[in-house]
Amino acid sequence: MWTEDDCDVVVDKLRSLPKEMKRVFIYFYGGEPTLSKQWESLHYNIIDVLGDRELFLQTQTNMSLKATRLRAFLENITSTTNHKIDICSSYHLGKQKCDDFIEKMDICNEFNSLGLCFFSTEVPKEEQFIDEFLRIAKKYPEKLKLKFTEIEGLRFKNLPGYKHLMHDDFLMGDDDGKSLEYRYFMKNYPWFEDYFEEGWNFNIDGVVKNYSTVKAENVHKNFKFMKCACGTKNMVIDHQLKTYHCNDDYYNQVNITPIEKLDLRTYFNRDVRCLNSACYDGLDHVKYR
Repeated sequence: MWTEDDCDVVVDKLRSLPKEMKRVFIYFYGGEPTLSKQWESLHYNIIDVLGDRELFLQTQTNMSLKATRLRAFLENITSTTNHKIDICSSYHLGKQKCDDFIEKMDICNEFNSLGLCFFSTEVPKEEQFIDEFLRIAKKYPEKLKLKFTEIEGLRFKNLPGYKHLMHDDFLMGDDDGKSLEYRYFMKNYPWFEDYFEEGWNFNIDGVVKNYSTVKAENVHKNFKFMKCACGTKNMVIDHQLKTYHCNDDYYNQVNITPIEKLDLRTYFNRDVRCLNSACYDGLDHVKYR
């Protein structure tokens, strides 16, 4: 939703990023960043002002953009810069043909820009889900990662495709079915564990668990009133150019700084007090009780 002027404000602010921050990760996401007319130019402008750093520029996309646009962008930018361009995708059943999606993955792979592909589970479309999952897994097994769909209060929503499972106490769990999809697929397809995202493992009271399991067991809801190291590494900018230390701050509208008041020389200098009742998107940052 950023206008060209908004993009200029963001890029100009990045000029003041402290010189000691030599490795910078920038992530374009949600809704769908490729719907923006500024998507390509943002990459070039960021490289222009931060080109002396090591940049990792990642886009989270549902691959709805045209293959011709994707190819033109990657062909041009990879021929003009050595910085890492990463196209990270989300696969949603029925949004486009699987072959078309794979074609766009092929284009990204051709230009060494293919990131991870997160495939969301769908119990009501189990047969289609397994078929299309395996088609992508056959071509790009190392890139495909599972993202288990969660439905808060599933027990009370009367959604089609789930009614036949409501009597199963194990599947419904103690969370009213929120993580039913995790329990269903891990019970019936234990090999899905091979597609958990590496690097997202956590030591929970001496037991190492993947992020998917952490969320399914609601461990992420127990990180309350803690200091968090996201204040030394992380900044989120929303559609209105307000900044936050993490996505959870954005969701709950806490720790807000308008970008015009932001001082990047001091923004990353200390841990922050977490004011959120649960940690969803910041588990990768170190927590202190």
